[in-house]
Amino acid sequence: MKKNILRKIKIDNETYLWKRLHVHLTNYEHSKCVEKVAIYLEGYKKSPLQLSFREEDNLTLKSDIEKEKWCIGYPDDGVIWLYKLPDNEPYPANEEQTGDINLNRPAVIAELIRYFLHQDWRPKESTRPYIIEDALRFLEIIALPKGKK
Repeated sequence: MKKNILRKIKIDNETYLWKRLHVHLTNYEHSKCVEKVAIYLEGYKKSPLQLSFREEDNLTLKSDIEKEKWCIGYPDDGVIWLYKLPDNEPYPANEEQTGDINLNRPAVIAELIRYFLHQDWRPKESTRPYIIEDALRFLEIIALPKGKK
């Protein structure tokens, strides 16, 4: 998916525009990979929902980090993998993932929109972006569709 293309999705008779892109942090301790998602309600570009899924945030997510780890955007841009890890060993490159969430899928974006509309995102009322830098934690809260397709 090209970074500059805004895709459309219709939810409850409202049209939203969204894009997803893979970026790298310049300042990081463990992992530089980030998947970013920006979602706008059509006609309200000043109040987007901006989500950053940073692999770096794994350290604050899991109390048992030795057992599970979210891997961001590799080998597929936009896909977040959950790996089960053997005792304190880094995951091998060919390790089977146990779950994946594809941020390129409209079904995933629809669930993110619905969830944040029921929280604090008010695109018609706000004039500022609604920014979540540690969106990785929501993968364990929101029931997002799994799978690459």
